[in-house]
Amino acid sequence: MRNILFIIALVISPLKSEYTSSLDAWENILQTPELLLYFNDVFDHLGIIIEETDEKFTIHHLDAEFIFEEGIVESAVDFIVPLKLENIENMMLHAKDGKIDSSEYWRILNVLFTPLTEVTLQNPVLSVNWRRKLAGVEDLTHVYLLNPDGEEASKHSLIYIKGQWLVLKGIHGNPKRTYRMTPEDSLEYQRTIFKALKQDTFWGWIKFSTWYKKWRKKNSITH
Repeated sequence: MRNILFIIALVISPLKSEYTSSLDAWENILQTPELLLYFNDVFDHLGIIIEETDEKFTIHHLDAEFIFEEGIVESAVDFIVPLKLENIENMMLHAKDGKIDSSEYWRILNVLFTPLTEVTLQNPVLSVNWRRKLAGVEDLTHVYLLNPDGEEASKHSLIYIKGQWLVLKGIHGNPKRTYRMTPEDSLEYQRTIFKALKQDTFWGWIKFSTWYKKWRKKNSITH
């Protein structure tokens, strides 16, 4: 029995060490000026849950740095995003040299693209049907995040049903509108809707609706 426990300990120990070092490395990588600027106004306080381990921590985006804090206080974060260890390792891989080119920006955003869309739309404010109609948002859309190398990239479907949004990875159903956007287009949307969520005023949503109708003209087609 002791031999079995010893073998298990030998197997688990390196995995735990690798996991810890991955989080440490990710924390260090996010301090690069390029990524601080990249995620500016996308979130202020972001909760992260690692699916395989249920590890929870919060990233605070300050002007000059990211601060990591163990645990999540739900009332104190803008979004809570579930990620896999693989997602963190991929972000590390593409940002490890501290220099981010357009392809690496896309790959980093690609990690957060679908889960961040999902948690944004889970906000009760965005489930109100009059706000959806005011902005002219269709109840079934397909969204493509385009790779700057010209390859078709991440894709998900947005479905509004019974007063809530469903975000499904991949393409499902017959859409009323299809979006094809670059990482910059996606971030512009995220920053604008984040601002509207923070203000949460009638005139703020009117302003968002006006902006959104112009933005979607260059990034989408109807069916």
